[in-house]
Amino acid sequence: MKRLFSAAALLALGVSFVFAGGGQQQPSSGSGVTKISILATNAGNDANTEQTRYRIEKFNEAYKGKYEAVVEWIPGMAEDIRAKLKMLNTARDLPPVVSDLGTEPSFAELLFRNNRLIDLKPYFDADSEWQRLAFPESVAYNTRDGKMYSAPAVTTDYTGIYYNKEHFTQAGISRFPETWDEFWAACDKLKAAGHTPISLHLTETGWCTMLMASTYLGRTAEGQAFMNQQFPTDYNTPQIIDMLNMIKRLYTYTTRDAQGGNYALAANNFSNETTSMIPNGPWMMQSLSDPAFSAPGFDQKVAYAKFPGGIMISSQGTGFGSGVSVDVSRAEQEAAVEWIRFLSTNQDIIRYEGRMNGAFSPLVPLTGADTATFSPPMKSYADIVPTVQKTIPNYQSRWDVLTQHEVIETEMINLVNGVISAEEMAAKMTAAARRYAAENQ
Repeated sequence: MKRLFSAAALLALGVSFVFAGGGQQQPSSGSGVTKISILATNAGNDANTEQTRYRIEKFNEAYKGKYEAVVEWIPGMAEDIRAKLKMLNTARDLPPVVSDLGTEPSFAELLFRNNRLIDLKPYFDADSEWQRLAFPESVAYNTRDGKMYSAPAVTTDYTGIYYNKEHFTQAGISRFPETWDEFWAACDKLKAAGHTPISLHLTETGWCTMLMASTYLGRTAEGQAFMNQQFPTDYNTPQIIDMLNMIKRLYTYTTRDAQGGNYALAANNFSNETTSMIPNGPWMMQSLSDPAFSAPGFDQKVAYAKFPGGIMISSQGTGFGSGVSVDVSRAEQEAAVEWIRFLSTNQDIIRYEGRMNGAFSPLVPLTGADTATFSPPMKSYADIVPTVQKTIPNYQSRWDVLTQHEVIETEMINLVNGVISAEEMAAKMTAAARRYAAENQ
């Protein structure tokens, strides 16, 4: 870890800036106000919807009479927004703000290579506050050949695992498992007590499943070294074979609908107490007290923990932020730059999103009033962040798109059902990764 945060230094601005929709819009005539469309998804069991509304409100207040951000809600999850961005890129009609690049670096690299985004570095260099708040390692990660095509992170979050304290008590488990042997034993105790241990799913690149798999892989030095590779091309290793066999074991402890289900279903299974655990990030916190997703008082039953082995997942700035399209007018580009800069430097935004989704900054501390609003799971999250000593990156920011979408999404179901072996799965992943490498030389 390059930065550790004290409890007093909690804060945040989610790095996944939301998305501008529709390219080539002209500034509104007559009023002198330049409008940019912000494309956002309101699907899923998380805090993103409220964060988007807050960002829009604060931005429009700050730039009233000059810029106006207008949100366009679309169904689906983040990958649906990326699908739309890819379509618009093919049509040379990218929206003003090109966002959600962090979890698909291959798409970001494509945009960089083809000069599809403007250079943000002159704006960044001219703003001392933006420079002060940005993670230095993220500045380097988002810069190519002296040009900054996407915005550096000013906050980071940590992904761990939620658990139902009431279920654990009923199963005779006094604390969250600290080792993998303890984890498997806890799963057996939960099953014996009549609880389904964990929420998982295989669609949408198997987010929850792969969080467990990645942290299992990262428990060894060899596995952590593998996770640190960008676009690995050989999955035929003992560590990956072991990880894939672990996934097969994990699926003996989940719901029947996990194989065909998506993230939203997995999240709902936890919120309605069908399951006892779910691996996920702190952006899920707000839904635990939202009556649209959870029963009243459910958040009082929930705590947050590191994965077995004391690992959490964090990009630590090694992810791509938002960029600005070359396909729109100069006025829209300036408005889009201000949108990104505003979200990166406005301390009210940063603190609000820290409260909402647990993305913290060491330089914009949350106040006592902020932390007083924390739910029990958010408080447990905030308490463990300063103790994190070992992190691994998100697999989505490291593995190529073909391996994730063509193999994990289609073949993992065959793995867990015994149709193919772990070795065969690893071979399919390797073939996809090498094809991706050959196509992107």
